[in-house]
Amino acid sequence: MYTSKVNNVNPYISKSIEYINNNIRKKLSIDEICKYINLSKFYFSRMFKKETGVTPYRYILNCKIEEVKKDLLDGVDINTIVNKYEFYDLSHLNKNFIKIYGITPLEYQEFHKQTNN
Repeated sequence: MYTSKVNNVNPYISKSIEYINNNIRKKLSIDEICKYINLSKFYFSRMFKKETGVTPYRYILNCKIEEVKKDLLDGVDINTIVNKYEFYDLSHLNKNFIKIYGITPLEYQEFHKQTNN
């Protein structure tokens, strides 16, 4: 699972990260997480960014992308991945994958196929 540089994590942040990790295949909303940990959206978002260095939304996407990488290496079909992690569509997945790795998921999968053969 994706981890960020977190020191002395606040218990609310720990609980939210645990919730995110346990529900990574769902479309998670900040409102849903805030309801779970019983904090306001704005307070939670500020605290999360301060503790982790990224917004809750970016953290969720980073976690999803890490799981996508594993599935790509296992040869899972890209459309299955889009549905499995509830991305809006393939372009949403591509955009976020490129933001982190600089290539599309299919390019990543193909590169690893070639280097392992």
